[in-house]
Amino acid sequence: MAEPRLLKEGKEFHRKVQHDWELTAKDGKICSEHTVYLVPKKSIHKRQGRLDIFVDDVGDFVSIIEIKSTDWDAVKPKNRKKLLGSHKRQIWGYIDRYLDVEKVDVCPGIIYKSPPSTPGLREEIEGYLNKWGLQVVWYEE
Repeated sequence: MAEPRLLKEGKEFHRKVQHDWELTAKDGKICSEHTVYLVPKKSIHKRQGRLDIFVDDVGDFVSIIEIKSTDWDAVKPKNRKKLLGSHKRQIWGYIDRYLDVEKVDVCPGIIYKSPPSTPGLREEIEGYLNKWGLQVVWYEE
């Protein structure tokens, strides 16, 4: 069965961003597809995640970067907060691991492919994620 076009394009964007980071990184050790064991919240089950870009060996902190190819203009207004919350929870699961277990500071961020053209939507996205301490970057800018 053929892979859906959106999934294929998302994976290509993902690989491109990871490759660009590996070529341009000056400090630290860049790890793409870095596996991390998450801190269970009141659960006996261990969980793991996969960081899109993990930067280590930059002093007393690490950087955690998620890559998302979300087309925000195509997301229905009623689903925006739910999707933003999903992105936030994913990254905060990683942040908790490094703050609580590894005892290091974390510089987290999300790279989206391009900013939305819908008036006010960019500010809504950035405002929501910035409140949670997450830096937003629009790759095509």
